[in-house]
Amino acid sequence: MQVSDDELGPLIRRQAVRHMPPEGLAERIRQSVRAEAAAAVAPAPTPAPKRSLRDAWKGLAWFGTGAATAWGLALVLLATPLAPQDMLAEAVTGNHVRSLMASHLADVASTDQHTVKPWFAGKLDFSPPVVDLAAEGFPLTGGRLDYLDGRTVAALVYRSGPHVINLFYWPAADARTAAPAFSTRQGYQLVRWAQGGMQAWAVSDLNAAELQNFASLMRERTAPPVARP
Repeated sequence: MQVSDDELGPLIRRQAVRHMPPEGLAERIRQSVRAEAAAAVAPAPTPAPKRSLRDAWKGLAWFGTGAATAWGLALVLLATPLAPQDMLAEAVTGNHVRSLMASHLADVASTDQHTVKPWFAGKLDFSPPVVDLAAEGFPLTGGRLDYLDGRTVAALVYRSGPHVINLFYWPAADARTAAPAFSTRQGYQLVRWAQGGMQAWAVSDLNAAELQNFASLMRERTAPPVARP
């Protein structure tokens, strides 16, 4: 059926399905238009100020100064030498640990002081004092040669239960007597003293009180006789 243009308009208006716009569409359109208008008039954000090349060099200079200071302090600490007694304490501790690790505590293994003391004859240019403290709980178990303070020294080995005591002897630089001085290195207790022209260092994993008792007994038993008038 042919439909003329004049009849088409009324037919569409009568027969076409009308779609109503969703509720709120008009309001959303208005809000969108207002938002775009506000964005158009809003001021543009201020860009962050650019750092000049001079500022960058200043930052690098300060960083370099701080790094140089840190390195300088580290070098000073590393280059600062230990005091002689501290160096000797480190060496005594190291010798004690090595003797335990190598299972070489004694070149002469004996509990008899009259066997241990003669063994050093001809091996050293001095005669170390050797006493047995078994009755006091510190039995002698032997001796060996060791190296400390730039020379060969005598190392006497004592025990207190499962604990090993290394006692090092060598001639003192002078004849002055020095009272016991205690210190700790790497978890080990150390005590040093000088008496009768000999320097002595004892080291062990005993507690401080027990090592102090050992040092007191040793000094008492090896004290030179008092000259009578």
